Amino acid sequence: MKSLNWHKINGPFVSIWLHNVPWGGEDTMAAPDAQFSDGCLDLIMIKDCPKLSLLMLMNGLNDGSHVKSPHVSYLKVKAFILQPGPRVDDQAKAGIIDVDGEVLARGKGSYKSEEKTLMSYDKLLIKVDQ
Repeated sequence: MKSLNWHKINGPFVSIWLHNVPWGGEDTMAAPDAQFSDGCLDLIMIKDCPKLSLLMLMNGLNDGSHVKSPHVSYLKVKAFILQPGPRVDDQAKAGIIDVDGEVLARGKGSYKSEEKTLMSYDKLLIKVDQ
């Protein structure tokens, strides 16, 4: 992991998707350049943007054209660390990472994060091993 060329990207983000196949659903081509066997994960980050811009790029999810939006960053990655940053509405509290509504990690100061439970992580590490 130390030999990788790490980059830090700060939010806020509306959404972050991590795929190894192009389609996220029957009609959602979230990662148009993803290939299952290329040894990479495709990271799609939608940055905070005006609601009209978000609506327009969401319309492009069915054909993959959303990645052309200036509010979207698309990267091929070998490893990925996601750490909840501060909330936009309360900088004293950190955010929550969830997948399809299931909480995976809670940042420092978030609801009940002081309790020692399985859900009290402050980082989420994902690594591709080719």
